Amino acid sequence: MQLKRKDFAHYFDTSTAGTGEANWELEGIGVEALSLAYNPQIDTFKQIIDDVASSTFDSYQIQSSVSGKRIDKDDKIWKWLNEARKKAESIETKMLEVDMSSATGDLSTTYDALQYNVLIVINEFLGENATISYDVYVKGKPTIGTVAISNKKPTFTPKAG
Repeated sequence: MQLKRKDFAHYFDTSTAGTGEANWELEGIGVEALSLAYNPQIDTFKQIIDDVASSTFDSYQIQSSVSGKRIDKDDKIWKWLNEARKKAESIETKMLEVDMSSATGDLSTTYDALQYNVLIVINEFLGENATISYDVYVKGKPTIGTVAISNKKPTFTPKAG
């Protein structure tokens, strides 16, 4: 079965830092594209005794750019981003990536998920169509786990081991 973009949900924790409990909000209102670029960091070198260079993988620099998110006054993500924009601040938070096609369970449904620590920076505001653009930078490796969704709010559980 061919998956579609809507089969992957992205949530941001919009809670105030230090409150302890996540307040997950679904991103998507006014957004036409959100993908993760892995940006592999490769070290390439050529030894003086070789004719060709060698390459080794160092790490990924995962990021996403949301360009031209149309502003909807009722969108909770917009309100959250706008508070940071008004203060000219970046946001350090968490992001969930939920594979909605991976539903399992009899009594309650769970989904495969990744939780990322992220840094969000605002790039652009307004323009002709009243939009906001921002970048998301992943900090470190994601945590693999599952999500249960109740009342449209996810609860993340890290995978044991």
